[in-house]
Amino acid sequence: MQGSHFDGFRHFLNGETLETSLSFPISHLDMNNPTDRVPFLVALLENKTVLHIGCADHLNVIDAKIAAGKHLHSALMKTSKHVTGIDLNVKAIEHLQGKYDIPDLHVCNILEVDSETEYFSEGRHYDFALLAEIVEHLDNPGQFLTHLNQKLGHLYDRIVITVPNGFSSVAQKRWRDGFENVNSDHRFWFSPYTIARLTTAAGFNVEKVHTIGVEQKMDLPSRAFNKLMAMVGSQKRRRMPSRFGTSVVLIATPQSSTVQR
Repeated sequence: MQGSHFDGFRHFLNGETLETSLSFPISHLDMNNPTDRVPFLVALLENKTVLHIGCADHLNVIDAKIAAGKHLHSALMKTSKHVTGIDLNVKAIEHLQGKYDIPDLHVCNILEVDSETEYFSEGRHYDFALLAEIVEHLDNPGQFLTHLNQKLGHLYDRIVITVPNGFSSVAQKRWRDGFENVNSDHRFWFSPYTIARLTTAAGFNVEKVHTIGVEQKMDLPSRAFNKLMAMVGSQKRRRMPSRFGTSVVLIATPQSSTVQR
């Protein structure tokens, strides 16, 4: 990848410079074609080899998501060259294996394996490691990412991390209404800068950040316009700027990667 929006902020990301009121521009996050997380990742990882860490999802939502085409691991298997899945959730892995016959799934705690004890790759090297909506569930995400970089970075060329956007239009609306809309297992909220800072501290080189999952605008003129477009069968909608999207997506390279940046 050529250049990065973060190149001018490396000294902040690396902790070399401290600014207690840093103004980090986010205009680069706007995208012309807003999309949701699953189709975005499926397109990004098409024809790629993928190590999907935390692949299973919550057991109680797997069947509904697969039926709706929204289960990420199942969707990746249809378009990626090869996908290896690992997860701590034994029951969810067994469910995916037993009911859907999904191959190459492994119950594994990443923190318990290194270059000498790792077994799940079976000698493969992956184009991407994927952590989709996982980091916010971890008690110590810095330790986890550092281990994934230093001990297992030789397995993949790039890492893709997605986390909920703390400044999404959905989160802000619920906050204005007096509620925090959150998965009860989450430990953190992230922004484009804070996930980049955390990932850099773990030794990764951040290449790019997106925000995705853009909501339709809900002010009265926009609602009228959107309703009209729906009535005439048009896909055109007035949407919030993508910086208010529900997910932040970061792409980075590990220390051991030889990928051309």
